[in-house]
Amino acid sequence: MISTVHGRPPHGERNASDGRPTARRRAGGRPAPHHRRTAPGDRRTAPGVLAGLAGLSLLVLTACGGSGRTGPDTTDPVPLPSPTATAQKMSEKNLGYTWPLTVDHGTAECREGDQAVFTVPDGTTYALNGRAEEAGYRDIGPVRATGDGGDKVSLGPLLSRTMGLCRVAG
Repeated sequence: MISTVHGRPPHGERNASDGRPTARRRAGGRPAPHHRRTAPGDRRTAPGVLAGLAGLSLLVLTACGGSGRTGPDTTDPVPLPSPTATAQKMSEKNLGYTWPLTVDHGTAECREGDQAVFTVPDGTTYALNGRAEEAGYRDIGPVRATGDGGDKVSLGPLLSRTMGLCRVAG
């Protein structure tokens, strides 16, 4: 029988029949599973890892804002047509609960260099992403809606549709 240290054969041990390195074996002769070993004393368990992931997910969601609004004018959104240009009119009717602005409509546009902007009815153009802010467009903050939880409503759905306009340009 092969002597083992921590379930492993001594370094350099070879199978007598074909000269290949011997495989680790569990009790009963079955091969041991191949996995990374944890550091000595590492006692992380699946529930601990899951709890960590849940906490991280909660942190990410809270950092992004995202609490929606109750009672928007539109509860059954009207889908936007497929974009055919780099600018598209959008309104609360298109996004319903996820409409992130205090104005009810405007024009989303992708400008040169993937700058996502939104122009409100008074003609003011606001940045929806960092590239547009870096190009000098105003921060969207003054027209951004506040959700029921007190956080700003996520720009995600509006930004996603606006970035889709960039693909039309490319």
